[in-house]
Amino acid sequence: MKKLALLFLSVAVALSASAVVKSHGNAYRPMDKAQQGAQKKAPSRVDIITEQPEGTVVNYMRGGEYMMVSLFGYETVAQSGRVKIVYADDGKTVYIQDILCYAEGQGVWVVGELSDDGLTISVPLGQYVAYNEEFDYGVILDWGSTDVIDLGDDFYWVDFYYEEGREEVTYAIDPERNTITMLDSEGDMNAPFPYNCVATGLVGIWSDDGSVATIEWNSTWTAMGETVPAVPANPEAVDFFDCGSEDGYTRFDFNINLVDVDGNPLNPDCLTYSIFTDEDELFTFDSETYGPQNGFDEDMTEIPYGYSGEDFYLRRVYFYRTNTGDNPMFTWRIGIQLNYTVNGVTNKSDIVYLEVYDKPSAVNEFNAGKTVSSVKYFNLAGQEMAQPSGLTIQLTTYSDGTTSATKVIK
Repeated sequence: MKKLALLFLSVAVALSASAVVKSHGNAYRPMDKAQQGAQKKAPSRVDIITEQPEGTVVNYMRGGEYMMVSLFGYETVAQSGRVKIVYADDGKTVYIQDILCYAEGQGVWVVGELSDDGLTISVPLGQYVAYNEEFDYGVILDWGSTDVIDLGDDFYWVDFYYEEGREEVTYAIDPERNTITMLDSEGDMNAPFPYNCVATGLVGIWSDDGSVATIEWNSTWTAMGETVPAVPANPEAVDFFDCGSEDGYTRFDFNINLVDVDGNPLNPDCLTYSIFTDEDELFTFDSETYGPQNGFDEDMTEIPYGYSGEDFYLRRVYFYRTNTGDNPMFTWRIGIQLNYTVNGVTNKSDIVYLEVYDKPSAVNEFNAGKTVSSVKYFNLAGQEMAQPSGLTIQLTTYSDGTTSATKVIK
């Protein structure tokens, strides 16, 4: 079974744990009206920039609100995540990666222009923020207003009105606060009945049918500042789906908050994540199985934040495995851990697990009634250690002479 090649597949199912989310089902989108907003010709596919341009790089944390729309409903969400900006050496050109919160993880750069006084950035509309080569469509930037009308019985009408004649979106730079703020946008996620949400702002339009995918407003980006070693806040294990067939795709959904345990922002370029199963068993994405479809030729156990490919999304990974059959991925749980490396120093979050099945009782019953005689720790080279440090093998010896070995991370 071929996995659906839909853009932003992970966004609607796994949102930041810190986000304010209001989810509603069954949304109607009037394509004929929205299509007017896509009449301006989008640039050709070759204009899309996926490689980081040269210049000075600054990372920003997102703020503001946005709404996602699909045939399955709509969600209003507080923006989170990272915006990366490259200021070119000519002092005028600006490149912005994943300008829409909805598109974070696509890795597409749009081009803007810095004003002579350095206080505003203007970004032309009509640029792609994502593109699907196989189906020849994507999401382009536009500007307009949308409102959501409650039709009753959990059905909603999502209307969109593009602003005719508008050619660009403008952001104001505040050098003292190190912030960049979108101008002219506004929104209300709790509009009076019959409206549920009204907003004016930057819109993502599907280029194939002109329907609105997302709108965001009150966007404010705050510079992250100096990158220093920190302990990342724990991620969230959200959902697991087993395809039930070796021919299908099993998936794991999770959330990653780009802050440390004290709430300070993290540099995503220094952040990776690892997948664990059962008794802290590290999962390896081997190059033979996953490499050809995802662009790597060495086994990977640490996945960079925002890494994208056939099976890696911002908040989701796919596995060519099923837990049904004789060779399951795991027996009862799957988890995620964050790794944050700065200047050669790596700090890790806890491993956060999602218990998918009941924990097998065999191990507990096997060890029932025994007492522990000794516990020893060994590194991966087989050398004994006084205390666990990093990835450690814990060897437990019981009163009847039996032993058990488990992996621990300290």
